[in-house]
Amino acid sequence: MSQSALIIKPQSARRSEWKLAWSRFARNRKAFVCGLILVLLVCLCLGTLPVAWKMDYYKRQNLDMNRQGPSLWLGEKASMVSQTGLVESSSLNTFARNFAPFGFDLLGRNILWRCLMGGAVSLSIGIAAAFISMTVGTCWGAIAGWYGGRIDNLMMRIVDVLYGLPYILTIILLKMAFEPRLIDWFNQRCGPGYDQIASIVLLFMAIGSISWLTMARVIRGQVLSLKSMPYIEATRAMGLPTYRIILKHLLPNLTGPIIVYATLTVPQAILQESFLSFLGIGIQAPIPSWGSLASDAVKAINTVESFWWMVIFPCGMLGLTLLCLNFIGDGLRDAFDPKTVL
Repeated sequence: MSQSALIIKPQSARRSEWKLAWSRFARNRKAFVCGLILVLLVCLCLGTLPVAWKMDYYKRQNLDMNRQGPSLWLGEKASMVSQTGLVESSSLNTFARNFAPFGFDLLGRNILWRCLMGGAVSLSIGIAAAFISMTVGTCWGAIAGWYGGRIDNLMMRIVDVLYGLPYILTIILLKMAFEPRLIDWFNQRCGPGYDQIASIVLLFMAIGSISWLTMARVIRGQVLSLKSMPYIEATRAMGLPTYRIILKHLLPNLTGPIIVYATLTVPQAILQESFLSFLGIGIQAPIPSWGSLASDAVKAINTVESFWWMVIFPCGMLGLTLLCLNFIGDGLRDAFDPKTVL
């Protein structure tokens, strides 16, 4: 009985830790409500992405409704044109054509569809950059912290050098060096017309390639503190290989810090993409992002006439997403903190 209890105890203890962390997170009302809001926003943006991309709703122009403010229903007289200037109102869905609660921009494009499309692009870049940061940073920090000595010094000095480089200059250099090659690769494999996709892929790879530095330092510090624990010494005494010790015993204990920092990396990547798009070196037209929509809104602000809806809605969605992600990160940090009392 005692032997079976010793065998079952680690697995049951691990499950109870996850249940305890979930109960802590659910008791945090701000984090839980922000999580529900974020899930709804992500499902809305990513769920409408295939329709917006296939039907080109995000770039179709309504020349009769340019600079039109928010309106729940425009009537059947609204006609939309594509980038080629040809009227295509007969092939458009009536609801998608006439429902414009966010209004239209200077070119008569539906801001609702552009905000949803921009949200899908910004969230995809943020999630992909966080995944790259989590993968590279975890591997780099775990190797440096486990081996220590000269390997640790060399790897951490590389991180220090990369920290000293301005990230905007690094992203510009990466785009100049790899964007033409990536576009050629897409054109050879997928055919012409994938220049924007190649630019988006390179952008989240560039943001992810500079976002893993802090993650590497965090994981290195955690590994340095964990590898001196008695259970790690026991695995070494048993003669287990290094890769198995890292995968089976170190990484499960690093899950909490990794998840918490990943949730904090997503808003950082979204802000970086928005700032780059605002400067004109990020997502290029006609594909929108929340940063490019904010840039277009700033250009439309003047003292003669205020197009307030062009600023409020994209910036509001961006601010709401960043606020939810920060509350979720704080909630996960408290949930995975072993010192927290339920």
